[in-house]
Amino acid sequence: APAAPAKSKVSAAPAPAAGEVHARPASLWRRLLSFTVDTAAISAVAAAYITLASSVAGVKGPQPGLTGLDAFVAWLRALHTVLLPGVVLVLVLATVYCAVAAFLWNGRTLGRLLLGLRLVDTHGMAPTPGRAIFRALLAGLSFVLFLGGFWMALFDRRGQTLHDKLTSTFVVQPS
Repeated sequence: APAAPAKSKVSAAPAPAAGEVHARPASLWRRLLSFTVDTAAISAVAAAYITLASSVAGVKGPQPGLTGLDAFVAWLRALHTVLLPGVVLVLVLATVYCAVAAFLWNGRTLGRLLLGLRLVDTHGMAPTPGRAIFRALLAGLSFVLFLGGFWMALFDRRGQTLHDKLTSTFVVQPS
């Protein structure tokens, strides 16, 4: 007759997984400050592009004597040849920055690093490259649509935005 399998003891408390993260959802103000730091970094690159591209293209400034809104519109008209490529550059740069930082820097961008935040998946690990790219694309879409997906974080108990929910990711503050 076959021997009965030996009974094993199962402990009530599971052993912690390797690399387990104990964290709580990041506060909204920390996420906003992190977003501001990341936006400033991307804006600095965009400003450098506009400065370089306008000098290469030979863009001349508006006539002197204009002030306020008139001066702003005149500058926009003068820069029209470099602004559309600049907008495309900023969108691509922001998407690549967020995606690459998420999986190469362990779920951290420059802003998240400075504020002690991480982007994690449901297992507490940095998102996979595919998930990070998809999240960055959805975040860009949320941003372009008047911050539509970001508003959800105000009302979600875990502080998740729409792109976080759709990719099963969380911005957390490790404890």
